[in-house]
Amino acid sequence: MGHLAQNDFFRLFIGFSSVCLAFFSLLYFFSEPVIFIASIYFIATCSWDSVRAKIPNFLNASLAIAGLALFFYNDGWAGLVTGTGGLILGLCLLIIPWLMGGMGAGDVKALAALGALLGPSQLIHVFIYMGLIGGVMAVLHYAFERNLVAKTSGWFHTLMASALTKDPRLLVPETTEVSRFPYAAAIAFGYYSYLAFGKVF
Repeated sequence: MGHLAQNDFFRLFIGFSSVCLAFFSLLYFFSEPVIFIASIYFIATCSWDSVRAKIPNFLNASLAIAGLALFFYNDGWAGLVTGTGGLILGLCLLIIPWLMGGMGAGDVKALAALGALLGPSQLIHVFIYMGLIGGVMAVLHYAFERNLVAKTSGWFHTLMASALTKDPRLLVPETTEVSRFPYAAAIAFGYYSYLAFGKVF
């Protein structure tokens, strides 16, 4: 119960907030195909990611196919090239954080799928908003860790022990399982921030 009341509560709260925002956008922008499709995707993805800490491949594939199909319907082969460019850009923007273990493969695929719907010129602005919001979410997420005080105390004692013994090996962190926050929510908030505030530059 304590675990749910702290770290899990934050994860579920963030996920629920993003789902509510997506649902509101779905109703408000009902006549806008791109926003409508994105909102359906975010309702499903943020719900799933918040509860199961995973973004299913079939949701990402569905968005990517819908985005490419919409581009092709509107602009023909040129539109298909644009959508493909957005998909590739989405993969490239998060491939390094994924290789470093900072996020799951589903998060990378989610941004790529969104790129297939938006194209590269819009995706880059969504990415910047997503990065800013995701950074704040990460700080809050780890602040809600159950044993944050104990960890901070442990880090301090480890630092003091390393300084006193002059043994830098003590500073090497132990390998532990790191809980994650639903990054699908960060992508959703980044997308809707772009809709609300426009281009970053």
